[in-house]
Amino acid sequence: MKQYRMNQAITLLRETDYSMAQIAIAVGYENQSKFTAAFKNVIGVLPTTYKKTIL
Repeated sequence: MKQYRMNQAITLLRETDYSMAQIAIAVGYENQSKFTAAFKNVIGVLPTTYKKTIL
């Protein structure tokens, strides 16, 4: 389930201008902090770093 959420988050990071808080809520996390920690754990980088690398 966590991998599915991160795949959804990656799609949102690539295709939208949503804030990290909006993405966190959209993929089922109650706050940005928990989302950021989970993203780093699964993907290996922070979501903000990931977004910068795809721009």
